[in-house]
Amino acid sequence: MLIDTYGRVATDLRVSLTDRCNLRCTYCMPEQGLQWLAKPDLLTDDEIVRLIAIAVTSLGIEEVRFTGGEPLLRPGLVSIVERVAALSPRPQMSLTTNGIGLRRTAPALKAAGLDRVNVSLDTLRPDVFRTLTRRDRHKDVLEGLQAAR
Repeated sequence: MLIDTYGRVATDLRVSLTDRCNLRCTYCMPEQGLQWLAKPDLLTDDEIVRLIAIAVTSLGIEEVRFTGGEPLLRPGLVSIVERVAALSPRPQMSLTTNGIGLRRTAPALKAAGLDRVNVSLDTLRPDVFRTLTRRDRHKDVLEGLQAAR
């Protein structure tokens, strides 16, 4: 079990799959972007699944949340979800995303076993979205929400 200094038992695990993002939100990243981590510095898909398996089977983790950067940019995301869904005991799995690539990936993620999606959307107004994110992708996010639904 994972117990913090206040005696609370941690049952959820947040797994950042990438530092990359396809937006340049004013509150998060400079317009020109950042220096991304080199591929050899990232955990492989196998390493991620192995660490999650240890957390689930040995540390009492019951829920895994995939995050980033933008986790939909991780090429092996669907496979990771599918492999984590096959663990016993099976953890609940959720994904926090900006939703831009969700229209394309939602069906595969559902089939792989993803339980929930949290879409970060700061505004329903396309003009404000464009100002905040420095990208004209509001329509893509709404289409992603519809696909996830």
